Amino acid sequence: MSNIVPFDTGFQAHFAADADAFRLNNAAEEFASVKFPVIASKNGRFFIKRDDEKVLLLRPKTKAGEPDEPASYIDMVVLNVQKSKTFYAEGYTEGSSEKPDCFSNDGITPDSSAEYQQCTTCALCPHNAWGSGINDKGEATKGKACSDVQRLAIASPSDLDDPFMFRVPPASLKNFAEVSKFLTTKRVPLNGAVIRFSFDAEKTGVLLFSAIGGLDADTYAAAKAKMNDELVLAIVGKRNSVAALAAPVTKPALSVVKAEVEDPAVAAAAAKAKAKADKLAAAQAALAAAQADDEDETPAPVAETKPKGKTKATVATSGNFDDELAKLLG
Repeated sequence: MSNIVPFDTGFQAHFAADADAFRLNNAAEEFASVKFPVIASKNGRFFIKRDDEKVLLLRPKTKAGEPDEPASYIDMVVLNVQKSKTFYAEGYTEGSSEKPDCFSNDGITPDSSAEYQQCTTCALCPHNAWGSGINDKGEATKGKACSDVQRLAIASPSDLDDPFMFRVPPASLKNFAEVSKFLTTKRVPLNGAVIRFSFDAEKTGVLLFSAIGGLDADTYAAAKAKMNDELVLAIVGKRNSVAALAAPVTKPALSVVKAEVEDPAVAAAAAKAKAKADKLAAAQAALAAAQADDEDETPAPVAETKPKGKTKATVATSGNFDDELAKLLG
């Protein structure tokens, strides 16, 4: 077969000349698993999780012999931003980098790579309804079981080639929007400034954001170029290409130390989260049964049971779900 050429003969020139040659490759690789480092916040501390190693970020030392202290803030450049929704069947543990059971990278439909998709669209999902949230005590809240978050790709201004994923939690979204508004008034783009991430001393789990200065022309040009970098797009969920795996990974530029053993309270929190999930599942099952008896409405199909004790939620397609769920949980 004379039309087949061995791979190691250097014949790829005609592929290199085709600007659209790798469209199929990108489509085939779109949903492959891409690993990237994460910066998480928990109990007033920042952690980096890279592969299977978790480290605590330390405050830079100004004098020799100073003791190690956790960093109270980090100064980062925001390379890209994407609205996201995340749902954890057993509740989210602060600082966890565990993949959500269901998530959406556009707030419209579940991502195709989500293992346990809860509904066909976010608008119809019962977990996206106000009042579907449950607190650590198993009590219904006014919030959502599926959290609205911002996925950020961030990097140290001294090392833009080593980006991290950072989730801005629901309670901190307004604060993040405020720093963006401030920069707009100063006619500075969000990726043209160094943003300080810190903790609200009066509100547990709430982050504060402040702009401490703008980037010089060269650094801004580099940050802007990174906005469409393969790995950056994968971090925010706008693209998930295997090409990102080839990106070089460097050691964290920030000061770090090995993380301590998890707090014993984590076990108790996990138990509360399990009780919360069980109560929500029971309420949804009761609602599904009620909807099935209603001859005027199409009953909502019940999803398959999830392994390891987790269950898929009933898909809501009709009826006033918010009111009925509130009554069941009340």
